Amino acid sequence: MPVFRSRKNFGIAWGIRAFFNLDASLTRSVVPSVEQMQSRLMQAQSRVEQMRKRLSNKDRQLAHLRGRLSEKNRLVAALRDDQPEPVRASVRNLRDEIRIAKIIEESAERFRVLAGKKGLKVNLGCGEDIRPGWVNIDLAPGVDPAAHSDAAFISCDLRLGLPLEEASCDYVYSSHFFEHLEYKHGLQLMRDCHRVLRPGGVFRVSLPNLKGIFDAYLRGDEAYFDLIDKLALLPEVEPGIGTLVDHINYSVYQYGEHKYIYDEDKVILLLQKIGYSSVTLSSYQEGMDPGEEVRRRYSFYVEAVK
Repeated sequence: MPVFRSRKNFGIAWGIRAFFNLDASLTRSVVPSVEQMQSRLMQAQSRVEQMRKRLSNKDRQLAHLRGRLSEKNRLVAALRDDQPEPVRASVRNLRDEIRIAKIIEESAERFRVLAGKKGLKVNLGCGEDIRPGWVNIDLAPGVDPAAHSDAAFISCDLRLGLPLEEASCDYVYSSHFFEHLEYKHGLQLMRDCHRVLRPGGVFRVSLPNLKGIFDAYLRGDEAYFDLIDKLALLPEVEPGIGTLVDHINYSVYQYGEHKYIYDEDKVILLLQKIGYSSVTLSSYQEGMDPGEEVRRRYSFYVEAVK
């Protein structure tokens, strides 16, 4: 051990030695940690590489399954197309009913939101006529409901009835919709409209004026149908062979979409039997009924008060 001439020098030397000992100790403790981190990083990189390989295998398997599914779809389509038209129509109807079942499930929550509300105005079978401030209901509207942020829209299969609370509505309206329902479904829906209306509430319905159309046909009145382009509506009718009866076919059947035909007497009698206190034949009301000239000419209107 060196000999220090003073206690002060000895203290300084001792401090320097302690510092270098501490530095060496820190170095020994830090270096292994860095090595451990490098080892862990390499292990992580290895695991990532394994996951990439697995994902790559999954992608190949998924592509294979998609190919098989596509092939099965082609076979199903080929089998379907080889079937007689009634069979193909049944397949289409089944597919539509499955789609509708999904829509019904999704619409239930929107009807629950209306629980407890009063003074509702409801537009049944609204199509493109989505009205602000109304509850607009249709299975498949002709426009995007999202474009009407100020209006409520519910996609619903009205063949199953109107799932609103009793006496919750002030007004129920429908234009050219009930003829698209089977008779039993239309009658049940009319009863539901009566149920959901408050006393004094109004049910107004507009339907195709088949009486006027048949009268024009019987008297040979071509001018009555001048708002209708029968070649556009019935493209299968070749030019030069169209007659007034083509208008009758379109008005009654409309590509098979019309299920039941009403006239004024039938609607008034049904609504009276359901229990409305007042049922009257009405006329076009601006601001309530669609204003297109073709609708005004070929429609009749009935209004009932609960």
